[in-house]
Amino acid sequence: MSTRPPDPQGSYRARLAQAAYRPGPYQLSDGTVLPHYFDPFLLTSDPQLLRLTANRMAALLPSDTQVLAAPVLAAVALATAVSTLTDLPVSYIRSQPKAYGSRRQLEGADPVGRYVAIIDDTLRSGRSLLHTAQLLRGVGAQVHTAVCVLDRGLDGLRLLAAAGITVHALIDEPILPQQAP
Repeated sequence: MSTRPPDPQGSYRARLAQAAYRPGPYQLSDGTVLPHYFDPFLLTSDPQLLRLTANRMAALLPSDTQVLAAPVLAAVALATAVSTLTDLPVSYIRSQPKAYGSRRQLEGADPVGRYVAIIDDTLRSGRSLLHTAQLLRGVGAQVHTAVCVLDRGLDGLRLLAAAGITVHALIDEPILPQQAP
C-alpha cells in the first residue's frame, strides 16, 4: 500500500520533474537501464524544493515515530530536513560497516527499541529499503513505515509489504518525459 499527500494541480510533481528529472539512459546497480531517471541530489541541492519535500514527507509519518532512519547517501539530506521540522532524531545507515574510524554501520541516533520510519529518495525493487529495515530490526528497532519521494513502480511495494512495511510515496509513479524540461 502506498499513500501520498494531495497534489490536485500537480504543482509539486511539476516542480520536482523540472528540478530533478533527467533523461537517460541511466543504469541501475542491478544492470537495468532506465530511459529517464530521478536525480535526488538535484532535489536536495535546491533549498526551497528540499523544504517543500521535507514538509510533505513529515506529514506522512505515523504519530508514533520516534526516530528517522536514512540509508547513506542521498537520503541523508532528506531525513535531516525532515528532522529539523519534526524534532525527531536521525539514525544514518551504511550498506556496510565503515572500514575505518568508528567501523560502525549505524551512526547518529540510537534506534534500539524505538519506532523508526525510514526516509529514502526512490523506491525501485525495494531491496535496499528492505536491507535497511533488516539492519534496524536486527538491532531491536521497530520498523513498519518507509517514506520516499518517488515509487518507480518496480515491485518494491510488494516486497516491503511482505516484510510488514507500509510505504508512503510523494509520487507513486515514474515522472514521465512530457512532465520534465
